Amino acid sequence: MADDLPEGYYLDNFTFLLDFVSRRYSDLLSENEKQFHASFQALSPDSRKLFVRLTNRKGPYFRVDKLNYPEVASLGVEIRALVAASFILPTIPDLDAAIKICSKADLLRLEACADFPQSTKKQVLADYLSSGQVNPVHELTIEVVELAWAEELTVFKLLFFGNFHQDMTAFVMHELVAPFEQYEIDGNTGLFQRREVIDELIVLQSLSDVSKQLMETEGCGLDLLQLVDKLPARNMEPVLSRRFDRIVNRIGRYLERADMIEEAVSVYCRAQATPARERQARILDRLGDPQAAMAFCESIIETPLSEEELEFAQRFGHRLAKKHQLKSGPEFNLPVQTIEQTIIQVACVDSSVELCARTYYQNLGYESYYVENSLMRSLFGLCFWDIIYAPVSGAFFNPFQRSPIDLYTPDFVDSRRVLIAGRFKALEKNGPRDLAMAIYRAKIGITNPFVNWMYVDEQLLEAALVKIPVQDLIRIFERLLIDLKNNSSGFPDLIVFDQNSYRMVEIKGPGDKLQKNQARWFRYFQEQAIPAAVVNVEYLEVGT
Repeated sequence: MADDLPEGYYLDNFTFLLDFVSRRYSDLLSENEKQFHASFQALSPDSRKLFVRLTNRKGPYFRVDKLNYPEVASLGVEIRALVAASFILPTIPDLDAAIKICSKADLLRLEACADFPQSTKKQVLADYLSSGQVNPVHELTIEVVELAWAEELTVFKLLFFGNFHQDMTAFVMHELVAPFEQYEIDGNTGLFQRREVIDELIVLQSLSDVSKQLMETEGCGLDLLQLVDKLPARNMEPVLSRRFDRIVNRIGRYLERADMIEEAVSVYCRAQATPARERQARILDRLGDPQAAMAFCESIIETPLSEEELEFAQRFGHRLAKKHQLKSGPEFNLPVQTIEQTIIQVACVDSSVELCARTYYQNLGYESYYVENSLMRSLFGLCFWDIIYAPVSGAFFNPFQRSPIDLYTPDFVDSRRVLIAGRFKALEKNGPRDLAMAIYRAKIGITNPFVNWMYVDEQLLEAALVKIPVQDLIRIFERLLIDLKNNSSGFPDLIVFDQNSYRMVEIKGPGDKLQKNQARWFRYFQEQAIPAAVVNVEYLEVGT
């Protein structure tokens, strides 16, 4: 991979990130963060290269004897320069970290481990050293440095990417793997408008990391409850409220599974995102308070956050009313639809039941593809490509976004309602084929949150765009747009074409049942008269 990148690419990318953030968010940066940027610029080119190399490695501790960067002319000189400039700090790591950065061979060189045979596992040596509080870095005088400016660097990356999961590899992905779409960045609007939001987001991320670490330890329920009390009050700022709710719901679910259900209710009540209300309703019923559980179902039906949550409230509320003789209205009666299912007998020609079924249809003369969610999502992504990347204020704030920041929120449709309505009219009038194929050929390989380039090719697209009626595609796109996050999955496994028509087919092996999101799509297919079928597979006996 490195051979395909220009020399010094990582330094250029890092410099671009710092300069971009400093221009856009100058009013939000602290004096320390501004000093970090200025001090970095003052370093020699080789010192900057070495520092950036270290920031891209897993730290925070680095053994000097393990550093090897041929592009840095004099490694020793640059290490001393970074120490002098306080970009790296000489240190002796804590015991656990010190053992981790040492090899087994290092540990066996210790006087304390002299009696252990060479075949001893490193973990045995580590346990022994831990019990005796022997720090191998100190004993072996291994030179170790620690990366400085970590907090400041976290802020710069957060302001640039808008999240904690992207890092500098996004630049490489753009260059070599899947380039990002070229879109207009709003020069007047950044993702963050207030410094308080940045600081609180970093606090929430830290607490989220701690909660995940705690969950790896048995009996951590009380520690998690204490952590919940350390959370800041739920902020109405969307980026903060979403992260707060994810942490709370995760902890609540853990407590449920640990049979701390009363404590789980006390945690869930702090969140507003799904599935907090569902979980509370279920737990309250378990605790013998069906009236309170029914109240949650009623609140969901009044203001559902998703189709899935509404369906739960209808089903569970109906069950509560019947079981406990509670009064309920017609809104609790979920329409019952029978989804027709057929059986086919197939030869076991592959480990995948779906591929066996695809071969079965191909042997009958049908054109058959294993597509799962990829085809309909890709057709949507192609037909709405320009609308997804439309220059909506605040939607794009850096060059490495797979999608607009509001894609999976109600704001996406609200902010583009006129564009979306116009696209549906154009599809009804002209059909999708010319538009979708033109976009496919112009954009092939470019990152799009809906288009799966590994699964779709011209042959599949041509068959789909010619043989699927325009109205069927429009109805599918309409439901996708109701809830792009949750409705983007649940499509049938196969699409089967004959000469002039098509059918989507969900394949179920022995014992498999429709998942809830699949059942919702099938109910919609029935309502809209969209051809789809559930097919149960039975394997032919060998020799049949």
